[in-house]
Amino acid sequence: MHAWNRAFADVSLLFLSVILLLGSLSKVFKSVRKWLVWRRELGIWTGVTAIVHVLIILDGWVQWELFQIFFVFSPFAGEWVLHPGFALGNLLGIVALVYVLILMLTSNTRSKKILGFKSWKYVQQTVHVLYHLVILHTAYFIFIHNPNAANWLQVPFIMTITLVWLSSLIGFWFTVKEAKKSKGI
Repeated sequence: MHAWNRAFADVSLLFLSVILLLGSLSKVFKSVRKWLVWRRELGIWTGVTAIVHVLIILDGWVQWELFQIFFVFSPFAGEWVLHPGFALGNLLGIVALVYVLILMLTSNTRSKKILGFKSWKYVQQTVHVLYHLVILHTAYFIFIHNPNAANWLQVPFIMTITLVWLSSLIGFWFTVKEAKKSKGI
């Protein structure tokens, strides 16, 4: 159960990272712009894999007893105890799930017509908030929750967030450069 849970979570994060990379790299390389049409589908698959991740946790781990999302079983105390870090890590995941559901539900042409382009674009640009929530949620479980457990995903995780961050900075730099060029500055 744990391997499937992590696999779906990892794929969801990978899809989300590709979405952000496409956006940033399209500012740098005009040839990447043709791939921007795939962001909608990748976003939907990001949400689908995140939902499967959550369903595996709810069904296999907490067995639909939702309070267990914030509590851990202490063999020493023989009872469930509130674990602040664990609770915060899962709360970040729950908020991220709400964000991904909103993005999924509005990732269609009909929502664009109903909301209007500016409102729709504003909602879709919250993907950056989603990304940061997912990064914090994932970082807790990879590095903090069980620090003594070996986790081979630590290095790829750091490499991925570094790549997304650097591409975002480079994309921003190219955007500023293009704006100055168009204004003749």
